[in-house]
Amino acid sequence: MIYLYTPRLAHESAINMKIGFLNTGFPKITLAFVLVIIIVIANVCFNYYIIRKNKATIQEMTEVINPYIESLEEFNLMVTESKMYATNWVYLQNNVDDKKSLDSLHKKRYPKLKKRLDEFIIAFHNNKDSRQLVSDSLVEVFVKFYRLIGIEKEIMRTLVSFDDYENPAKKFLCEELVESEVLPRTDSIMKKLNSIIRSNRETAVAMKAEIEKDSSRMTTIMMAASFGLLVFILMAVFFISNGIREPVLRMKSIVQQLGRGELPEEKIEAKKNVIGDMVSSVNALSDSFAQTSTFANEIGKGNLNVHYDKLSDNDLLGNALINMRNSLRSYSEDMEQQVKERTHEVIIKGRKLEIAYKEIRDSINYAKRIQESILPGNEMVTHVFKNSFIFYKPKDVVCGDFYWFGQQGDEAVIAAIDCTGHGVPGALMTVIGNSLLNQIVTSGGITSPSNILTQLDKKLHETLKQHGNIITNDGMDAAVVRYKLSKNEVTFAGAKRPLYLFKKGELIEIKGDKSPIGSFGHNLHKRFSEHRISMNTGDTLYMFSDGVQDQFGGDNGKKFMIKQFRDLLTNIQDLPMPQQATRIEKEMHEWQRDYEQTDDMLLIGIRF
Repeated sequence: MIYLYTPRLAHESAINMKIGFLNTGFPKITLAFVLVIIIVIANVCFNYYIIRKNKATIQEMTEVINPYIESLEEFNLMVTESKMYATNWVYLQNNVDDKKSLDSLHKKRYPKLKKRLDEFIIAFHNNKDSRQLVSDSLVEVFVKFYRLIGIEKEIMRTLVSFDDYENPAKKFLCEELVESEVLPRTDSIMKKLNSIIRSNRETAVAMKAEIEKDSSRMTTIMMAASFGLLVFILMAVFFISNGIREPVLRMKSIVQQLGRGELPEEKIEAKKNVIGDMVSSVNALSDSFAQTSTFANEIGKGNLNVHYDKLSDNDLLGNALINMRNSLRSYSEDMEQQVKERTHEVIIKGRKLEIAYKEIRDSINYAKRIQESILPGNEMVTHVFKNSFIFYKPKDVVCGDFYWFGQQGDEAVIAAIDCTGHGVPGALMTVIGNSLLNQIVTSGGITSPSNILTQLDKKLHETLKQHGNIITNDGMDAAVVRYKLSKNEVTFAGAKRPLYLFKKGELIEIKGDKSPIGSFGHNLHKRFSEHRISMNTGDTLYMFSDGVQDQFGGDNGKKFMIKQFRDLLTNIQDLPMPQQATRIEKEMHEWQRDYEQTDDMLLIGIRF
């Protein structure tokens, strides 16, 4: 009989498929199937609701809350920068970059940041559903910061030129504004901002916790739905197990062909002793899988010579595995050769880098020995200045600070020099400076401190070609003292470095001239003034670079500052000079803590 496939038959077949979708022949399984569908739909709806809710919350955190908190943190950092720039305006006369940064902060950065924060405030007040993240505290911070800006602008108007910095009244007024106004107001603003930031972060954490709670709830429901689905599957397996005989008979021929490693092409009727036939087929299939597994494990271990017996000439899987082994063997041989070549190249390059690093390190260590050799020995200094110390602490292996000592008859000259930079560049400048001082004092016989500085500036310009077409800012800050033994008299001249003198326990600061040695941009024909002081027994003088006062440390990571340095020298006046050096080293170690050393440190103390 021949059956024609017509549109009517196709329609009836489609109807039967729709009916058969739920008509499993097992009412209990059908009921379980319906329940599973209901559970799945409910789970999908609930998860959709949770996902939409979490998406809205995450969007709010991403687009509103987190940007707002980041703006507050930027405001907090800006307050800190404002304090630093204002302080540097007062204490660092030549720090042009910080001055420009403070002016830019007032005119550009802060207005732009405040405009962004105002937009957040307006958005929060207009959105009734948004969490309340803005309070009157932020407005109060704006008012305080405006007042702080007013004080900083007063400092900026007061200290404009070099003459303003040399005016004691203006300098003291601005220092007082920094200590009594800028620093306290900054701390107050930062505490308020930190409180606002902390409150907003707590709100963000709460929102995050809510998202996690919803996600946990969604996970629990999904697990419950999965458990229900598993129960349904177990029920289906249990109730359908009695109807598997026909499928097993149809699978018999397929299993037998798979046992030979062949793909089934035709259907064979069922035979008697089905279980026995299935066992035989499964055993054959199991053996095939076992051999394939062993082969794959050996390949994974790198044994590309492992043997594989095909089940038959038409064993598709066996042929594929053998081809894979042969390809891997060829590829492995090529890669092994490439690895050997690359390894050889890496070893050669590594040895070259090791040699280069050792040469550079040896060169720097040799430069250190050279630099140490040009420094005067302690016995030379203590032969004249018996009660003295030299605190010398380089930042790197080699140093940009150095001290010099020489004697011409009844006169002894000692100098503390701070060269441009530190490390290797600074060390090169120290070698130049030491050589020039030897020419000026030892060879030229010049002992006048002002003439020494003048000649040092002239010769440094000539050495670095600063009068020609080459422009450089390399230079030195220097303090030079001549001690006349017969008169017990000290003569001082300084290039941007002062001399601290203690007479009867009172600190006297003798400022040096504000022109450095060398450095393009200053007058090339400089004159340096001299100061003569008669020394009495017990008088103490100090010459130093700026490395001590510029060192960061303490509880808040601030600079040591010149005021704290003066207090330290005052507090140790009752100590002998060797103990002073020990005390200073201890104080700097405790102040520095884990902070990196900022600059080279040099301090010379002499008691008469």
